[in-house]
Formats: sequence, C-alpha cells, structure tokens
Amino acid sequence: MKEMRRVLENLLGEDLSSGEVLKGLRINKNLSQDELAELTGIQRTNLSALENDRTPMTSYYAEIFSAVFKVHPSEILYPNGYVKKSDDVLKLEKKAESYFKKMSG
Repeated sequence: MKEMRRVLENLLGEDLSSGEVLKGLRINKNLSQDELAELTGIQRTNLSALENDRTPMTSYYAEIFSAVFKVHPSEILYPNGYVKKSDDVLKLEKKAESYFKKMSG
C-alpha cells in the first residue's frame, strides 16, 4: 500500500480521496471495474461512482474492498489519516457547540 500511495501522491498530490485510493488499488491489481464488480457483487456503475467520489465511501464498502485488496479498511476510508468533514458537519459542530454553551450557562 505504501508504494502505491507514493505513486498516487506523485500523480494526484498528497490529499487523496477514498475514490482515488480505490481506483489505485484496482489498477494496481490489473482489475477492470467489471472484474471488481464480479468479485464484490457491487455493480460496475456503483464502483465508478465510488472511484469518482460521486458516491461517498462507507465502512460497508471499505470493508468489502479491504478484503479484496488485503488492506485495512481505514486505508480506504481515511486515506489521509483523518476524517475530512463536510460543510454540513462543520455547521452541525458549530450549532452543537452553541447549544451546549447555552445549556450550561
């Protein structure tokens, strides 16, 4: 995984998405999307959406792909070592912080 990660970082930069990692793992094993679909039971159109980050990577998918590619699911789910929070999640954090301040004061 480390060697593949270095190759991906050289091509795409250090901030990799789950989809880019999935695509890199698939290509590294010389698998087509159709072949990966056959292995996993996940439709090729869904694989394409995952690889292109149109569908978010979930723990369900990460566990399936980790079994195929023999990597830890976190390598796929959190390729940069942290959770990248969406704008909605950041707004929710601020709202919760404000709510709890109000409740305690």
